[in-house]
Amino acid sequence: MFGLISRPFLLKINCPATRVFLPSRSLHQSAIRPTVWYVMQAARHLKSLVLTVLIGTAVFPFTARAQSPGEEMFEKTVRPVLVARCYSCHSASAKSVKGGLRLDSAASIRKGGDSGEIVVPGKPDESPLIEAIAHREGASAMPPDGKLPERSLADFRRWVEIGAPVPADREPANTQAAGAPRTIDYERGREFWSLRPVRQQSPPQVVDPGWGSGRIDSFVLHKLNAKGLRPSPEADRRTLLRRLSFDLIGLPPTLAEIARFEADTSPNAYERQVDRLLASPRYGERWGRHWLDVARFAEDNNTGEATNKAPRVAHPYRDWVIRAINQDLPYDQFIRRQLAADLIPGLPLSELAALGFLGHSPIYHKEPKLSAEVTTGIVAEEWDERIDTVTRGFLGLTVACARCHDHKFDPIGTEDYYAFAGVMAGTQIVERPIVPTDPAAIDALAEIPRRLVDLDERLGYAEELRGVAIQEKQDPAPFERRMNELKRQIAELKKTKLFDGPTAMTVRDAGLWVDGSDPTWTWLDYRPGATRDLPVFKRGNPSNPGKIVPRRFLQVFSGASTPAPFGKGSGRLDLADSIVNEARGLTARVIVNRVWGWHFGRPIVATPSNFGKLGDPPSHPELLEDLAARFIAQGWSLKWLHREIVNTATYRQMSRPSPAAQAVDPEDALLWRAPRRRLDVEACRDAMLAVTDRLENAMGGRSGDVGDYEFNKRTVYGKVSRQRMSPLLQSFDFPDPKRHGESREVTTTPIQQLYFLNSPFLLNWSESLADDTIRTSADRTIRVDWLYRRVLLRAPSRPEMERALLLLDTEPKDARRGISLLAQALLISNEFLFVD
Repeated sequence: MFGLISRPFLLKINCPATRVFLPSRSLHQSAIRPTVWYVMQAARHLKSLVLTVLIGTAVFPFTARAQSPGEEMFEKTVRPVLVARCYSCHSASAKSVKGGLRLDSAASIRKGGDSGEIVVPGKPDESPLIEAIAHREGASAMPPDGKLPERSLADFRRWVEIGAPVPADREPANTQAAGAPRTIDYERGREFWSLRPVRQQSPPQVVDPGWGSGRIDSFVLHKLNAKGLRPSPEADRRTLLRRLSFDLIGLPPTLAEIARFEADTSPNAYERQVDRLLASPRYGERWGRHWLDVARFAEDNNTGEATNKAPRVAHPYRDWVIRAINQDLPYDQFIRRQLAADLIPGLPLSELAALGFLGHSPIYHKEPKLSAEVTTGIVAEEWDERIDTVTRGFLGLTVACARCHDHKFDPIGTEDYYAFAGVMAGTQIVERPIVPTDPAAIDALAEIPRRLVDLDERLGYAEELRGVAIQEKQDPAPFERRMNELKRQIAELKKTKLFDGPTAMTVRDAGLWVDGSDPTWTWLDYRPGATRDLPVFKRGNPSNPGKIVPRRFLQVFSGASTPAPFGKGSGRLDLADSIVNEARGLTARVIVNRVWGWHFGRPIVATPSNFGKLGDPPSHPELLEDLAARFIAQGWSLKWLHREIVNTATYRQMSRPSPAAQAVDPEDALLWRAPRRRLDVEACRDAMLAVTDRLENAMGGRSGDVGDYEFNKRTVYGKVSRQRMSPLLQSFDFPDPKRHGESREVTTTPIQQLYFLNSPFLLNWSESLADDTIRTSADRTIRVDWLYRRVLLRAPSRPEMERALLLLDTEPKDARRGISLLAQALLISNEFLFVD
């Protein structure tokens, strides 16, 4: 039954306290125990609810209920549009509610208007609301002043597809009179576990002090002791080196490396393998890819209209990340350079590539014929995405939830949000040279491409008007003169030689104003060097400005009643410094948690980008605190952090399950064994290239197509598109680069199995392995033994040898065919695709 259902759906749980809507998911992607998955997710959401009930009112004196991801989507993408474009006619504050339809409460949205319901949950094509905002023929075109941008239309469709969830209308709790303004108790908010200063912890007393050798093991063992559990024995050396190699460099070890490790009897043999792998340039490629998920790196935009074309170059940021990680750039500097490398004195120009963190932010199409009000809303969406990526990526805080109102659960005010938005409003995405060049060329590279896009748009518009004039038999001469003048300006600009050396997508300080002085054409007015302090957009509506908020850091991290304003240009460098200074405890916790999760498959805080009240509490709080504090003390060194984790007895356990331990801790949350994990798509493809001897070790440069059989570089060098993601990446759980990647979801689908069985890549790689195997010997037994050692890094057992020879007997006249089938079977075996 489950395999036949593929439509996204919502699982609804009713209880006296709340209704919880779990995130949309296709059931066919849950081929392995889908019911268990939903029960576990339900339990997690209910746990968040209980946590909210217990401590939610510590910051806000309102009845608290956890928002589902669908409700968060409504608050971030749907409600702001309703406020900006619909509330003037369809809210309680409207002079006259048109059509009896209000859109300012959950109840009224569900009720609809005089004509009936406006939303059919799960069916956007049958929903009158979607028909209206899409301006479909025969429907009432809404808003009447102009069609919504395509991105907003897509958001509304997606919202209806997942069931049109709307947060329940909130009523003031008994502790506060109805209508009274909400206030944030920042002093109390600072007492929340993730916002407190981080301090080293004293290792606890354990029952078996002989197990493990470090502080991490003590914290883990203490938790196991409390549940009457014991850790698992250490894994064998082949398993250990394979696990370590995939974790640190994303590639399998060679048979020779395993043999050397197994023969090394020195007491620090394992530690030497750790150091060897951390010194490999392949390490930066593996861990750089992890960070690129967080940075939502991609090489184009969600759509490709003239105003948001893909950048000319994209790879410099990716290559900078890999290089910085290989060089063990301290994490605090890693942050500072990605936000403000251009504002840090003394850095070489090549470090400007780090600014791709913001320079590759999604850009949305801004049709110049839209009103200034609409365009301002689109620009605000871009600022919002950058705020969300910066705050969730570095701080694990959902600051973007405070766009329309104070955060419902965390001590983050709307003024905090617009203080961050002012930083983004003073930051322009530009292409810049990363080698010394003439300042005039730098200015031209920043301004001319944007000016050419504007002129091309104006020319196209003039051509349209000329066509209309001809069709209506009016005088087209004014439009022809306008076209000729625009063509002259375009030709003049194209004579300007743009810098053709190494460049990167970066940012610079330049304030942005939306210029609507021409009612027929809206222009984005960037002013280099200018800064902006934004007003609070009341209820997220840019057309309803309130109090001006100076650019500054989050108030919860300031001992003063009002944090000091940023004073260095746009505020990007101030922001970076605040993240690694005032918020250093939280910043360290977040990255330590991410690294732990990438090693163990399960972070200590299961919501790695939400360390607020709706996030999960840490499974090992003292361990996280101690490791984060020592990470700072060790100079923010990621390589130190890796050594500290992988050298533990905890990490070196075998993964074999224990029925007794599973009965107590079925999810292995207490780490009584090592996790068994499936290779992600990058490690899987790279490993197949490696064992077939096709992997190219060349680093950096322009991206290739992972769907091209001739592209044999590591997958990290494959092109990532927001518009048309590679089918290979999409099929194997690659994160959506349109938004910050908190974590990867592991699915098992028929498409994946079909790929393994029928992919031309796998068939070709298997045939290549068969050719290598045949060249080793004419003896079939030797051939099978060689192939097992090449792919699985071990000799076949006797039953495996017998089965392999039986397979070869099915193709007696075509030895290559039989060996190729065996090679394919080994490449898609669980032993190859999983790490123990």
